[in-house]
Amino acid sequence: MSLTSNSEQIEATAAAWFAKRKGGNWSAADQAELDTWLDSSTAHRIAFIRIAATWERAGRLAALGAGVPPGTIPPRDAWGIAPIPQADSFAKAADELPTDALEPAIASPGSQGSGARPTRVAGFNKRLRALAAGLIVATAATAIWYISKPHGTAYSTQIGALASVPLSDGSHVTLNTDSQIHVAFSAGERVVKLDQGEAFFEVSKDRSRPFVVDMGNKRVTAVGTQFSVRRDGTEIRVLVTDGRVRIDRQEVPSGLGATQVAAGSQARTKGNSVLVDNPEPTQVEQILSWRTGYLVFHETPLAEAIAEFNRYSSRKIAIDDPTLASLHIGGRFRSTDADAFLWLLQNGFPITVAQRDDHISLTRR
Repeated sequence: MSLTSNSEQIEATAAAWFAKRKGGNWSAADQAELDTWLDSSTAHRIAFIRIAATWERAGRLAALGAGVPPGTIPPRDAWGIAPIPQADSFAKAADELPTDALEPAIASPGSQGSGARPTRVAGFNKRLRALAAGLIVATAATAIWYISKPHGTAYSTQIGALASVPLSDGSHVTLNTDSQIHVAFSAGERVVKLDQGEAFFEVSKDRSRPFVVDMGNKRVTAVGTQFSVRRDGTEIRVLVTDGRVRIDRQEVPSGLGATQVAAGSQARTKGNSVLVDNPEPTQVEQILSWRTGYLVFHETPLAEAIAEFNRYSSRKIAIDDPTLASLHIGGRFRSTDADAFLWLLQNGFPITVAQRDDHISLTRR
């Protein structure tokens, strides 16, 4: 099973538990199973809390609940869940929510509970499960995809934006947040200068014209392949998903010390060195998840997760309590939805989120 499929399975399981708890006939045994499932993985807990948040944001869907007259939309608190707090009230959100509103608890949905359910409730569960899962998938489509083309062959994205760039040779480039490239194709070479940021390249094969990504004193050369390049100042990270690329450094004579990177491998530069490794599938999913408008974390330290989120927003998140930096986060988050991420931290972890004039601070609760 692919990691993407595994993430989708976790979300589907969380949606099934959420629907079961809202559908009635919820027992102490059900709650115990739910608690076990939630406690077994941070990703489980995050998926369940996110579904609860999605349900609240789409409060009108509660009209599908059993016992509600047709055409009637009940108030948003009809299910006893407090509305999602706005960005300026994160610090007090935990105290305002009912204790059972977002309980971190789940287990494998194998148990069916005791007794048969009325057809009406079962039908509601089925619809709710589909809607909850559908809402999660639909959020991917809300990512902002647009491109700024100020002149000629220069392409760039603003903070929080992604861009899809088709090139004249049939190749394709996807630009991440706050990135910029310049394209210069000639009869003998195809050169893309990555001025800043991150890009994923799908290169059309043309052996007579190598495809080169230029980053100052470093060049990545390919013929027909797929790979991502992230530039952080003078250092780069290259992940190859198909084919092979070559990394050359200006300070090393041509042909000497060139580094070959094959599919499934990742290369990082550090000073005069190039470090190559073979990341696990979970790491590959995490590195490339930005292309779908999501950030994926697998037991990632909170400090690293926040550093990634800060790339997509002009207002930065800061950890004011160093003891929080090593907390581990798991789950899938929309890269442009920092408010939802912060709300989840507030309600799923011992964290207080406070708005400051120029940043958002996190402290231990």
